[in-house]
Amino acid sequence: MTQGREHGPRVREACPGVVAPMATGDGLLLRLRHPIGGLDPEQARTIARVARRYGSGALELTNRANLQLRGFTAETLPAAQEELARTGLTDADPDREAVRNVVASPVADVDPEAVADVRPLARALAEAITASPALRELPPKVGVVVDGGGRAPLGDLPADVRLEAVATAAGLRYRLAVGGTARSAAVLGRVTVEGAVPAAVAVLERFRALRQTAAEPPRRLAEAVDRFGTEPFEGMAGLEPVSGAEPVARRPAAAPGDFLGRAPQGAWVGAAFPFGALSADQLEGLAGLVEAGSGGTLRVTPWRTVLVIGAGPDALPALEALGAISDPADPRLRVSACIGAPGCDAAAAATRTDAPTLADAAADLLERGGRLHVSGCEKGCGEPAAAAAVLTAAADGYTLNVADGSAEPLQTGLAPEAAWRWLAALGRVVASEQRQGERVETTMERLGKSTLAARVRWEVGHGG
Repeated sequence: MTQGREHGPRVREACPGVVAPMATGDGLLLRLRHPIGGLDPEQARTIARVARRYGSGALELTNRANLQLRGFTAETLPAAQEELARTGLTDADPDREAVRNVVASPVADVDPEAVADVRPLARALAEAITASPALRELPPKVGVVVDGGGRAPLGDLPADVRLEAVATAAGLRYRLAVGGTARSAAVLGRVTVEGAVPAAVAVLERFRALRQTAAEPPRRLAEAVDRFGTEPFEGMAGLEPVSGAEPVARRPAAAPGDFLGRAPQGAWVGAAFPFGALSADQLEGLAGLVEAGSGGTLRVTPWRTVLVIGAGPDALPALEALGAISDPADPRLRVSACIGAPGCDAAAAATRTDAPTLADAAADLLERGGRLHVSGCEKGCGEPAAAAAVLTAAADGYTLNVADGSAEPLQTGLAPEAAWRWLAALGRVVASEQRQGERVETTMERLGKSTLAARVRWEVGHGG
């Protein structure tokens, strides 16, 4: 944490909040941590009013299910913070705010396929973490996932600590795992509902203790497991062993399109926005879709969508009128881009200006299930883990990377027009080589970097 200019706001270099925002190219950025259980209509309207009155009116949905408000100044910040505090969604202490990184399944309470409603447990865990002075010393990116399963599982969302609901012969249990996704995390065992919060806190406390004794403290639990194994986190009281195949890891991955439109049984109506960016007016419009007296809320998801619980029968036409994406087949769902220039001082390109045209070039990739991400710098903010192609801006142009299992770029120094040609050529190569039922990423891995690069380069020079 650093100080801003004299008498200015307290500013974070990374992982901003509301109490400690982040300075960006378009002003101060405020991040509301994941609202477990969603925003009620009045909270959403307050956020929209604050964004419009004191900021630029621009908001963003993040891939950690947070909500960001952009364009504040040192002069408008205090009033914005005061109004947001009245929603009950913020922390007065920036150190508490920094570690309140608990993401819960967004609709486990209304999804008949969910294993359990995890909201009470997730809230209790968030409170336990922020109440601990010791845990406030954790690196600010350390986060926890509480997964209720069902139609909106969080298996592909990486986390330092995972609590995943499992139905067993002995009743509801939570699989406790560390350092990754549902498939890659190291499983420590199972815990009861009552033991879940103490067990997760104990893992985080041991991680903190490990950091204090390590010559080079690991920043995340995945790094700690890679270096020291799971032994430092084992042996906790009440931990039940896990044997045999684990159903959590076999849950199908979720994608933004899975939640759009009206869900079965009308449990929710889902909306997305290009690049996860929406305006204060659009957020206020979403709040207006919640029927009076329904007890409905707006659920912010890690797929950069908003799910409206308690929406009326005319919600779908209303979403279209708001400019939201409600069609799961809309190709814009497979394209992401960071804020880019001028919104970010670190960005070397206006990514959201370039991205729509680049998406047209990547049509073959997108139609075959691939994702495109356009990043303004090498930090890769907002980059989805499943991106098949990533364009990263630098001073000399875009660098094109593909999901072929290697870190070596396919090409560097691409002007936007050249990046267009390379993406189009990449799509043609994938289209000609992809096997039935094969994922785009698998096709690239099978071809290998040298063959893929040679084929794409030929297509750039000779293709259509």
